[in-house]
Amino acid sequence: MSPSPEEVAGDSSIAAADAPSAPAPSSGAPPAPQEISAPVVEVKAPPAPKNVLLYSLSGFLCIGVALWLILAWAGYKDKYSQQTEGWRLGSTKMLEITLIRDDKKNLACASEKAFAGVHCGFRINGQPWGTTPDTDPNVLQPFNTVKNELFLAAGLWQSPILQGTLPAERFTVVCNYHILGVLKAVSLRWSATGTFGPVDQSVTVGNLTDCVIPQ
Repeated sequence: MSPSPEEVAGDSSIAAADAPSAPAPSSGAPPAPQEISAPVVEVKAPPAPKNVLLYSLSGFLCIGVALWLILAWAGYKDKYSQQTEGWRLGSTKMLEITLIRDDKKNLACASEKAFAGVHCGFRINGQPWGTTPDTDPNVLQPFNTVKNELFLAAGLWQSPILQGTLPAERFTVVCNYHILGVLKAVSLRWSATGTFGPVDQSVTVGNLTDCVIPQ
């Protein structure tokens, strides 16, 4: 039996509903690119230094200490001798001095500087001041201790212990040495006929008292 026209129409509508839909015609243009957002990076400022005031005070303290050391060293050179480390201006030391009896006329220094009336026997140009160590207790001469420490001193030959006959060989005396100052530039002579030679380091200046000859 042939289907009726209504049944045929119904089957066509069902077939149309079941058929897949055709894709929409392409316009021919490429698809628009999608916008990709860049990742957001959060930049943090470095933390502020802690204890800024403490750091500043430490810096000022270091500068102050450096300046103090520079100024202290400038004053140190006027109070201490480079030849005799630790011998301080105004102090008194007991020294053992090595001598021969001819040192009275052989030893001499040359300088224009005077300390409380104490001065070398010669000026820097080699001219004598006009007095000698055996007659003037204010005339300086160079001496060495038994430890080979160089210093300048006056008054040695006025000591009572040295007024008599002195030993023919080298001998020593022990004296109190009162430090009056420091000479930065001085020339020395070690024999009566020798020439003056400059000393390249500072030398202490002082008086010798209370001398004795060790027995």
